[in-house]
Amino acid sequence: MKHSTIISGEIFHKRFLPKSHSFKFSHHMLLKNLSSTKKLPKLFTFFFNIQNKHYLDSSDDKIIDKLKLKFSSTELNSSNTFWMLSAPSFLGYTFNPASFYFSVNSENDVEEILVEVHNTFSESHHYHLTKENLINVNPLRFLSPKEFHVSPFFSREGNYEFTFKISEKMIFIQIDLYQEDTKVISTSYSGKFENQKSLNSFFNIIKLIFSISKTELRILIQAYKLKFKIKIPYVPKPDKINGNLQSTARGIISRLKLPF
Repeated sequence: MKHSTIISGEIFHKRFLPKSHSFKFSHHMLLKNLSSTKKLPKLFTFFFNIQNKHYLDSSDDKIIDKLKLKFSSTELNSSNTFWMLSAPSFLGYTFNPASFYFSVNSENDVEEILVEVHNTFSESHHYHLTKENLINVNPLRFLSPKEFHVSPFFSREGNYEFTFKISEKMIFIQIDLYQEDTKVISTSYSGKFENQKSLNSFFNIIKLIFSISKTELRILIQAYKLKFKIKIPYVPKPDKINGNLQSTARGIISRLKLPF
């Protein structure tokens, strides 16, 4: 990771139980160097903005300052840089199923990761991935208990296995859910870093607009298929547990009170 850029990639999702179902689609995200004081191009900021209150918590504190309070590695190495992989707001609209924050040392090694997950019930949760739950170094792999209700077609039980592969040209993220030692869901995002001029490219901006605009529609389409075509049993939302937060970036589905 060298500079802020648009990432062009693909999301792949496969459900193994209780019935098999999979889908994939192209998806574009923003990789932002939070440590850089360089402003984003005017063409980019004409369409998008990044509001501090939409990330991590509802305060207007800078995102990087919020991260420094959460990342323990900052106490040991003040030279670390901080990166965010997410989606900006488009015309005031924002909804991020998942945002990823990285603490990177001077040797370009990732030391800590924070995964911010939002559901469609106006809630969010942070998975803090550190050396304590690291189970493999190359590729980076972390294990964390599932503590957040995301899909109404799966219970909150189980453990997540997070895998990250990051190079100068691409990023690969895979999240596998295990229940009773059986993999039940696998979701991955694989994307390539566009060049430094990507944030000033109208073509790339259009691709990012489409990705942001389609996110909740895609959720509804897949929920419809699971419920009415594949007929997977609906799992009611359990009570919120400690550590789950009020969503800082509510989308449309939660405002409509839809059960997905």
